[in-house]
Amino acid sequence: MTVGPPHLDGTDAVPGCSNLVRAAGDAKPDFDRLVGDAGRRLYNLLLRLCGDHHYAQDLTQDVLLIAWREYGKFRGECDIFTWLYRIAVNHHRRFQRRMRFSRWLGLSELGDDDERLAADDPAAAERGERQDKVAAAVAALPRDFRETIVLFYYQDQDCRRIAEIVGCSEGTVKSRLWRGRRMLAGKLKGYYQETEG
Repeated sequence: MTVGPPHLDGTDAVPGCSNLVRAAGDAKPDFDRLVGDAGRRLYNLLLRLCGDHHYAQDLTQDVLLIAWREYGKFRGECDIFTWLYRIAVNHHRRFQRRMRFSRWLGLSELGDDDERLAADDPAAAERGERQDKVAAAVAALPRDFRETIVLFYYQDQDCRRIAEIVGCSEGTVKSRLWRGRRMLAGKLKGYYQETEG
């Protein structure tokens, strides 16, 4: 069973994740199917939140293990993906706190920037540059705005579900979307043309 989006080379983004879950103990009813359905979506969410492929893989595995341990406590009061997204968002928040503390202590590794090969296609290079610029702008948003923007635009969640996931009112989600778009528009001048309508 594969979990997470395939890499360009065809391998799994979260290798061995279902095996990792199985190794933790007896599989719970339907949990393997849940992992298969949710793994890709969770990975994409966490990749957008943290902006690093390797951290997103690790966080996805962590979230799936947490979900496996807590699966018996799931009461069905919300959609299963809402429950998983809430676990993922909360786990990402804990991860960020740990990373901030590590950086403050000087314990974090300095990351190597991905060296990109010069593209033969100038349009592809421009798209890549624009995507990098947008990803950096989203990553630079304050946490609450970043989570809301990622869940809405990258994960196609509606305002009601986002409110359930992040634990706030639907009106707060709408406000964060509006303000987050304004912040992004300011950061992306020249890359982003806002349309009214």
